[in-house]
Amino acid sequence: MFGKIAIIGGSGNVGSHIAFLGAMKGIAKEIALFSIDIPRCKGVGLDISQAAAVFNIPTHIKGYESYEGLSESEVVIITAGIPRTPNMTRDDLLLKNAHIMREVSQNVAKIAPNALLLIVSNPLDAMCLVAKHASGFDKQKVIGMAGVLDGARLGYESKVLLNDFQTPIKPYVVGAHSDDMLPLLRHSLYGVENLADRLDSNSQQNLIKETKNGGAKIVSYYQQGSAYFAPATAAIKMLELIANPQDEDVVCSVYTQGEYGLQGIYIGLPIKLGKKGVEKIVNLTLNKQEQEMLKISAQGIKKQVEILKNNGLLN
Repeated sequence: MFGKIAIIGGSGNVGSHIAFLGAMKGIAKEIALFSIDIPRCKGVGLDISQAAAVFNIPTHIKGYESYEGLSESEVVIITAGIPRTPNMTRDDLLLKNAHIMREVSQNVAKIAPNALLLIVSNPLDAMCLVAKHASGFDKQKVIGMAGVLDGARLGYESKVLLNDFQTPIKPYVVGAHSDDMLPLLRHSLYGVENLADRLDSNSQQNLIKETKNGGAKIVSYYQQGSAYFAPATAAIKMLELIANPQDEDVVCSVYTQGEYGLQGIYIGLPIKLGKKGVEKIVNLTLNKQEQEMLKISAQGIKKQVEILKNNGLLN
């Protein structure tokens, strides 16, 4: 259990569900919430605190009016950002959310300089890099929630395809948190078996397609807004591994300095999480095709990085 964690964007769907699930699991003694919608943030805090009281869970959830309420947080989860509107280009979204991420990260660094940053805002990999630059934090202290969610979607779609919801699946989805993600079926496990060995070529391609389309399908059903139960649960999984490190690797967006032939970008790779954040980047043996696909996945992130640099957002 943490002493205190904070969620910026705590009045939104993802942030409030992280707070709720975290409270129900007793993840911290205090969960501090902050967002631009202060009244709703306070309402969410009170509502979840009353829910925790049903089970006498010793967690206090509170919405604050300023960043000062986040002081002494051990982890700060950032979900702040705007959704893409119909007339907005991806580059517009990138720049608008980068400005938000820079401001938020600078404020967090002042108020909670010892915290880890867990980034959930999109476009995820680019926002992690903005947060690292703006906060000045070491690379291991800024982590993106990406592959845990993408892996869960791979796991779910595998269960549907195999019509088996009992056998545990250990999924690996690396690369960009976008349509360029790379599901590694050869490394994913179905029980103790290789997942790829359970599926013919057509089934493998269908599984990859459905995994990549997992978030878009939810958007199409909701009509307004995007997924929040699964992203919130993925964030809680990461928090649990930080609070209580296990011999389990998970895929998160992390800063690269030569690993997998990548340099100076955030991208989804398998890691070990611990109390200091990223404890270790795990080396999977990729074949030539997988290596090439990972490079292709990285290209989209590199393009976003160039746009950020050209607009002075990585200074």
